[in-house]
Amino acid sequence: MKARSIVLSLVLLAAVGAGGVMVGKRLQPKPDQDPARGVAKAAQAAKAGGPVAPVAPTVMEVAPTDLGASETREVRRELPLTGQLRPIRQAFVRAKVAGEVLELQVKEGETVKSGQVLARINPAEYRARLDERMAALAGSRATWENNERTRKNNEELLRKNFISQQAYDNTLANSSVALEQVKAAEANVALARKSLDDTILRAPWAGMIAERTAQLGDRAAVDMKLLNLVDLSRLELEAAVPASEIPSVAVGQQVAFRVEGFSDRLFKGKVARIAPQAAAGSRSILVYIDMPNSDGTLKGGMFAKGNLTLSRSDAVVAVPIAALREERGDTVVYAIKDGRLARLPIKVGARNEDEAWAEVTQGLDAGVRVIKSNLGTLIPGIEVRITNASGATEPARTAPAKTEPAPASAKQ
Repeated sequence: MKARSIVLSLVLLAAVGAGGVMVGKRLQPKPDQDPARGVAKAAQAAKAGGPVAPVAPTVMEVAPTDLGASETREVRRELPLTGQLRPIRQAFVRAKVAGEVLELQVKEGETVKSGQVLARINPAEYRARLDERMAALAGSRATWENNERTRKNNEELLRKNFISQQAYDNTLANSSVALEQVKAAEANVALARKSLDDTILRAPWAGMIAERTAQLGDRAAVDMKLLNLVDLSRLELEAAVPASEIPSVAVGQQVAFRVEGFSDRLFKGKVARIAPQAAAGSRSILVYIDMPNSDGTLKGGMFAKGNLTLSRSDAVVAVPIAALREERGDTVVYAIKDGRLARLPIKVGARNEDEAWAEVTQGLDAGVRVIKSNLGTLIPGIEVRITNASGATEPARTAPAKTEPAPASAKQ
């Protein structure tokens, strides 16, 4: 009898344990179950004194920065380009005459106007040389004037047959020689005056001083570089393009690019020239992009990375790349519809990594708000409310669809 009692007790304990497991399973909410129903069942279980299962939240609060929107964009086929920016117009201001540098009135980074005095070379030697040449010119003119008077007198005497033709020809030759000497002296004076003027170095055009290679007191030689002047109003990007892509490249095509240090700003230019042959030792052909820079924001030598637009296509629906999620082999977005969270499988086309958006070819319309921040596990069907700056919440509504006036670009 005692053995039979022990066996019966074990059977009863097993039955109670199985019943507890079954009760526990019934109280667990299913993943696709409505959160409100889960709360109601949890309340019933608490009243019955049974175990309470975890309850999913009924409202999800998000900040405006956690949301993005599907928008209509224009897709372009593009060719990536990289290279350094350089001024289209730049020049070295060189010494035209030798001498001591007396003045250097500008430094690196200063803006100068066209014709502005930049430097002066000691003019004493060239002023003395000009005086010497002018004195020689005065002597030559005096000699010519004397010979010309003699020629005129002999011409009158020849007319009266007081002198021979030969005598007159001699005076004519002397006058002609003296006249040529005057012309030579005048040329020497002009050269001396130019040398004196060249002791003053002026800006050939408006620009900015990029480099100063001389100091006060230096002895400048002829053609020595003193200053480097650049014009930053227009820059040029030199980029190598594979020869296979050249048939699609044409002068006038638009280029959008970003520059180191200005990651948040998109600059635009256009193809100005295409090299007639491939660069030595490569299969690439150089393409030159003209970039307006009227405000002088960009500087020469900066590294630029951009995209050359080869073709355009019709407008497509696009979402932020951060909104894309990979779940069980599908690409999905979590969108807000009728104030609740919806899980939408989509098909993705072209992507633009630089501007962080992707084309949606199927599964999503324009003007739908989507979650773009990592908020952990998301529950489809949950109510979504948006928290504003003051901490108050408001129901999430569908974002208005829009088409960007200046469509962005995408890589195929």
